[in-house]
Amino acid sequence: MNQNMMLADATFSEAMVEKYMDKAIEFGISILIALVIFIIGKYVIKFILRFTKRLFDRSSIDDAVGNFINSLLRVILYGVLIIIICDKVGIQTTSFIALLTSAGLAIGLALQGSLANFAGGVLILIMKPFVLGDYIRTDLGEGEVINIDIFYTTLVTLENLKVKIPNGKLADVSITNVTGNDKRLIRIRVSIAYDSDIKLAREALTDLINSHKLVIDDEKNKVVVAELCDSHISLEVRAMTKIDDYWDAYFDINENIKNRLDSVGVVIPFNQLDVHLNQIGAKNNG
Repeated sequence: MNQNMMLADATFSEAMVEKYMDKAIEFGISILIALVIFIIGKYVIKFILRFTKRLFDRSSIDDAVGNFINSLLRVILYGVLIIIICDKVGIQTTSFIALLTSAGLAIGLALQGSLANFAGGVLILIMKPFVLGDYIRTDLGEGEVINIDIFYTTLVTLENLKVKIPNGKLADVSITNVTGNDKRLIRIRVSIAYDSDIKLAREALTDLINSHKLVIDDEKNKVVVAELCDSHISLEVRAMTKIDDYWDAYFDINENIKNRLDSVGVVIPFNQLDVHLNQIGAKNNG
């Protein structure tokens, strides 16, 4: 009797081991297949993204739009790849999708910022307050726009620092597109002394901007009396230049302003401190 029971237990144990071994082998094969699918899928996704990028580069589509679509396409393709892998390892995709659907509200609440950034990116691409290569100023930072993806816009500052600004916030603030037009007005304040000849100073500075090689002809080119300050007269030099020449023209005009004013005897005032010393005679002890 005992021998029969022991034989039955041994047979049952062998059956269980064989069953779980089969399951383990089957699961291991599924994992291996999933790994192969992931590797192949990853290369396929990279190929598709490279292909679409070349397609966008050859078309008239704006670079920012192309980058945005590629970023969105990457998320979608990897999402599809994950669903396929889950199916291969035995996770029911219908249950998986149903779980995501039922958790959609919670996910949406948790990802409010990301969804706002996505919507902001779409709004930026539609309204086009700037494009790749533009130099912009905002309350969140300033720099040249080098990338617009589905969540962030990347700027490079004059110090060559990368700044990533969330699209949701960027779409909700005031934006100054410095390079939005093909020309830009230079404005430089110049101080002269009250006893200087204003007319002579204006003529010298007007001649400077009219003869400058980087200044283009424009009705806004002029030198005006901007303000009568407490200790000096403030002139403003205005000169129009091409956007690409702005900083070269700005620095060169700024340097030559003093030379021109010195050449005609116009004084640029500066802060001075007058110290009066009273000599105290030594007392005669004798």
